[in-house]
Amino acid sequence: MAKRTLIALAVVLPWTVGLTAQNEPYLGTWELNLVKSSITRGAPPQSETIANVAEPGGFTSTLTSVTGRGTSVEIHHYNFDGGFHQTEGSDPRELSFKRIDRRTIESDTRRSGQITVNRRFELAEDGKTMTVTASGTTGGGQKYTNDVRVYDRK
Repeated sequence: MAKRTLIALAVVLPWTVGLTAQNEPYLGTWELNLVKSSITRGAPPQSETIANVAEPGGFTSTLTSVTGRGTSVEIHHYNFDGGFHQTEGSDPRELSFKRIDRRTIESDTRRSGQITVNRRFELAEDGKTMTVTASGTTGGGQKYTNDVRVYDRK
């Protein structure tokens, strides 16, 4: 019986992840459009790319930023379970994500036990543009509001 259960799980689990991936509008590659953005948090990057791939419970996001100081890479886990999850890469912190509706996600950033940033991710109705609006305090202690980054789907 246990062997049948394992076989069933081996067949069904990849299929259900595939269904989730088909229904997740945020998946894919996104590039920052500096012309459409209004960056209020520090100097704008030279380029920024986000690659989102499905994972159980949500998706994994790899953020690659190129600045005058070099290239940084971060991995964020968009798990919609109400908890905070540790980031991986160049800027360690904890992130929590809440799905408002199919095209809207809200996120909180927590550092040293305190919420420091609130973000809102919104997809255009046609799914070709993602707008991220953030307000909060940088890791260096600088306050900012309405940092708007617009990404185009590639």
